Amino acid sequence: MKHLLPWCFALFACLFSAAQTTSNNPAQARSGKPHITNGPVAEYVSDSACTVGWSTTGPGKMSVRYGTDRDKMSQTIDAVDSENASNHHAQLTGLKPSTQYFFQVMVDGVPLGNAGTFQTVGSGEPPIKSKAVIPQ
Repeated sequence: MKHLLPWCFALFACLFSAAQTTSNNPAQARSGKPHITNGPVAEYVSDSACTVGWSTTGPGKMSVRYGTDRDKMSQTIDAVDSENASNHHAQLTGLKPSTQYFFQVMVDGVPLGNAGTFQTVGSGEPPIKSKAVIPQ
């Protein structure tokens, strides 16, 4: 019995230490979900379309939710991944000219990072190309 007490104490200390490490480590708390390392950026904005690009720490089922109301982004489009599955692009189409849009990157249906915004150019105006670089 006297040898059992130190083992119980050691087990308790290990469990307590593991619980503290998990609660203080956001990456572990997210169960290994990727996070954004670059972007998202509205890379190309025309009067009716926008290409959004971003990089993440790893793969996942990426999509972009978007709309003209920050609280009601009701449209969703799946992202296309690069070969390394860490760079992603989504083509938003059917947009209205001279209109502000909000967008949110999603991974497995869960928001990833903060919401972004862009404004389409006026009807017939030349598109805007971002100077941001998303590594390929």
